[in-house]
Amino acid sequence: MALATERSSPARQSALFVGALLLVFGLAFVSRIAMLGAPPIYDELYQLVPALSYHAGEGFSVLDGTYDRASDFTRLIAASFDLTGEPSWWAARLIPSVLPGVLLVVAIFAWAWHVDRRGTAVIVAVFLILWPNGIEVSQYIRFYALHGLLFVLATMAVYAVFEEARTVAIRVGLLLGAGILLAAAYRLQMLTLLGAGALGLWVAMAYGPRWLREIPWVKWAVLAAVVVVGGVLASGVLNDTLGWLWTTYRWEPWPASGDTTFYHRDFRDNYPTFWPLFPVAALIALRVNFKPAFFCLVLFAVCFVLQTFGGLKNIRYLYPVMPFLFVIWGIALRAVISAVFGWLIETSREAVSPLVAERWVRPVAWSGIVVALAFAFFANAAFVRSVGLIAGLNDGELLGKVRWQWRSAEEVVTPWLERGALVVTTEEMRAVEWLGDYDVGFNRPRFSELLYSLGPDTQAFAADFRTGRPLTGDVGDIERLIACHPVGVVLADAPWARSGNALRLREAAQLSGAEAVLSRHDGMAMLGWEREGGAIGCNALAELEGSAAERILSGARQPQTLSSAKAER
Repeated sequence: MALATERSSPARQSALFVGALLLVFGLAFVSRIAMLGAPPIYDELYQLVPALSYHAGEGFSVLDGTYDRASDFTRLIAASFDLTGEPSWWAARLIPSVLPGVLLVVAIFAWAWHVDRRGTAVIVAVFLILWPNGIEVSQYIRFYALHGLLFVLATMAVYAVFEEARTVAIRVGLLLGAGILLAAAYRLQMLTLLGAGALGLWVAMAYGPRWLREIPWVKWAVLAAVVVVGGVLASGVLNDTLGWLWTTYRWEPWPASGDTTFYHRDFRDNYPTFWPLFPVAALIALRVNFKPAFFCLVLFAVCFVLQTFGGLKNIRYLYPVMPFLFVIWGIALRAVISAVFGWLIETSREAVSPLVAERWVRPVAWSGIVVALAFAFFANAAFVRSVGLIAGLNDGELLGKVRWQWRSAEEVVTPWLERGALVVTTEEMRAVEWLGDYDVGFNRPRFSELLYSLGPDTQAFAADFRTGRPLTGDVGDIERLIACHPVGVVLADAPWARSGNALRLREAAQLSGAEAVLSRHDGMAMLGWEREGGAIGCNALAELEGSAAERILSGARQPQTLSSAKAER
């Protein structure tokens, strides 16, 4: 009987593991679908509109421009439209983002179980399921969830090459797989280079000293590599490439802030219980299970530091390495939780025994522990926010950005278009979404992106390669446009109506002799001007080829919005 039990134990363990995977998959999936049918935020339109064009057989076009960044992901969105039967917001999110986001949770859970213990995997799963950035990125119509999954799978393959593979064939296969995954991740996001660098540093730190001691030719190989790299750098052959990489690493759109505490503040505010104690957790994890803990620590710490001193800042940029922070905490908590919990129970009993009768000591003590743990849990804004996201209580925002909707745009703007209005917008893709076209973009941060892409000598009203339309970032240029065009509108998100630029442009229109109207309509703000007579001065912009008004009214350009009815079906 004992022998039969022993023989059946691996089968039971396998069944438990598979059951746990299915449970985690289900919980992760449920936690990441509350906002599937919500309207897109502005950034999502950069992937959604090209996907609609690609689905219609028109390439990655946006008006007369092209947006082909992460084109593989755009193709995936278009394919998901085919698989689900029609273009919709939920279809654009379900397969391209939700599924990769869920699979990342499952993959990290399985890996934590494999490299440490079941308790660690359970703790990590709780962190991942209640991870607000993970929940939001998994419902974001951009490539970050897929990129995170590809990168995490690649790191697991690299770890297996050095820690688990026993044959050359397996090592070669794993390295090939890791290379393919990293290449695919790089096609989506250049930040893959930072993660690849962290992997290389881990290999050097974990195995370099031993290789140098035990393998004689490694010393000569390292010396040769240093000589070759030094020679190439001294030759200046890579100066342009290295300069471009450094500029890209340090660049940020207007207004540049040079903020080097962004990520620290985010972790401090969202995980006040865990972030200050992270160094302690890392020490405990290294003591308990050095190899996976060191691997996770190097990946997370290197990427955290590199991102901290880089130019662009957004918490979603740490999405691929955040799971390794959770694994470190999982290992540490699993190691200390039984001892700490036992001490907590004993302490709680002793604390309440002078206050209550003997028969009430146990229940009151347990109640105190529950209250204390609940307090510690809800003191972390990340967990509280995750509960709200899972329940769909804050679907009006995503990643800190409002889902502005210009539902009244066609009704409000059409009378102006019929009078030949020039269409200027601060939100170019939003105008494409709700009207189908515009004449001139007015957005300083995006014009700074144009300066980065085309060079610092780029002039105002240069064509934005993303849309083919003129773009400027200077309000003075729009004042000159107002003087040049007797009828026009400036369209923006609703808060713009109270901005200094809106008031300045209204005054400029009035000074030109025009009647100016500044109004708000649902989520849209509009400044409209109209005056008798022609242009006062047109030295601001070369003559436009046609007009958005003509293209919209003729039906040559159609709104690129998706109805909520379709999304909710």
